[in-house]
Amino acid sequence: MDSPIALCIAGPDFMTDPRTIVISANPKSGARSGLSSAHALRAALESAGFPTEFFTDIDAMAQRSRQLRDQGLLRTVVAAGGDGTASLVLSVIPHDVPLSLYPLGSENLLAKYLGVNLDLDFAVAMIERLQTKPIDLFEANGKPMLLMASVGFDAEVVRQVHRRRTSHVTRWSYRWSILSALWGYRWPRFRISTRDLEGNWRDRGIVNWLFAFNVPKYAAGISILDDARCDDGLLDVGAFRGGRLGRGLWHYGLVACGRHRSASSWTEWKTTGLRVESVDPTPMSEGDCATRGSYQLDGDWGGTLPLEINSLGRSARVVVPSPSC
Repeated sequence: MDSPIALCIAGPDFMTDPRTIVISANPKSGARSGLSSAHALRAALESAGFPTEFFTDIDAMAQRSRQLRDQGLLRTVVAAGGDGTASLVLSVIPHDVPLSLYPLGSENLLAKYLGVNLDLDFAVAMIERLQTKPIDLFEANGKPMLLMASVGFDAEVVRQVHRRRTSHVTRWSYRWSILSALWGYRWPRFRISTRDLEGNWRDRGIVNWLFAFNVPKYAAGISILDDARCDDGLLDVGAFRGGRLGRGLWHYGLVACGRHRSASSWTEWKTTGLRVESVDPTPMSEGDCATRGSYQLDGDWGGTLPLEINSLGRSARVVVPSPSC
């Protein structure tokens, strides 16, 4: 795996050193509102001489970013929120505009991978240098996917958190949902297919729990495919075969101990595309999603199967710290 601080200098479109910065803040990211922190970042950037515009409306932010980009004024767009915010912002801004992170979410996996933190001086110095790292872009059922996807028990937990969410998500939101999912989850079966470099799809059989990584980070510090690369154009996919509660807990234990990749029930592939379909009956209602299978994208619930993920064949440029930051 490449070092998270592997760098490249911003491309020629930005050699004129544009100064205007757009901040896109998600008011619901994290366990409490991060708007005060996002406003503090704006004040720090303006004190450093950067004209800064602040948005909580994603559509207004996207429109203004395109205007500033076309005028040659836009330096970077800052996603002030979690991983889902970063994915959403990347999906609506011009593809050649560097994305900066200000991590205000619950997990902030991409920021942790890149070594980005909340220190204001650190953030200003990072944006001043504007060094970037390429991150492959994928699309999942028409939605942006930047980090990872999963199908199975953990996606059901995310679904239950999503269903109960009224404001900010805390650790307890996930703990209660884990207990609820353990009680009612049915460990459905999924048929998966992967696509080779020639574009041909190949049936990989039936699994019960699946993970797909672009960036090798997972929640709670768990390592699943830690050698996945974010700049090789490939999705790293791993899956467990075998369902029911006892087997599921055993598989979780293998992951927690770092022994899952040598287990006979584990299989993994590298691919440019992934399809996942339910083998079990379609649920009759939203409350019966556990019989079909949920998927999650970058920590947010995506929906119920089927799921198709494809490489977009291009990369985003994400601003990263230099060794001196």
